[in-house]
Amino acid sequence: MLKLNLIQKIRLAVRRAFDKKNMAKIVYKKKSDNNLGTYYIDMNFIEDFGDMFNTYSFASSFNEGGIRSFYKQRIVELDLI
Repeated sequence: MLKLNLIQKIRLAVRRAFDKKNMAKIVYKKKSDNNLGTYYIDMNFIEDFGDMFNTYSFASSFNEGGIRSFYKQRIVELDLI
């Protein structure tokens, strides 16, 4: 599930209030082969659809990005950066 602890929630709210870039690193289990992948997601742009969400994300680096869909139950780790 996509859950933040209390400190992360406060940090995210403060960063949004001051219009700072809010990025998070997620470790995600891929459906195709169950391997883990690392993605960096934009926490300011999240469209929530219940068990999944869409966001602008970068795969393994901040150079190449695009809008991707993620299933919440496949997220293994979530850290604000």
